[in-house]
Amino acid sequence: MAVVDLTNILKNTKTDWVSISKDYKKIVAKDQTLEGLLKKLDKLGNPDGYLLKASRDYSRYIGA
Repeated sequence: MAVVDLTNILKNTKTDWVSISKDYKKIVAKDQTLEGLLKKLDKLGNPDGYLLKASRDYSRYIGA
């Protein structure tokens, strides 16, 4: 899997839960809680994408 730089799309999101589109180009939805994010995605028809908790610092993050 290629390395994906999410710096640009996450620059204004510091601590929210986010859903990122499958092409990694935009945030589909975001909310302060995972439950809130899932409700928003349900209203949007559950689009495909990736969920992650945004952070101010990713220096200790290991994605899979």
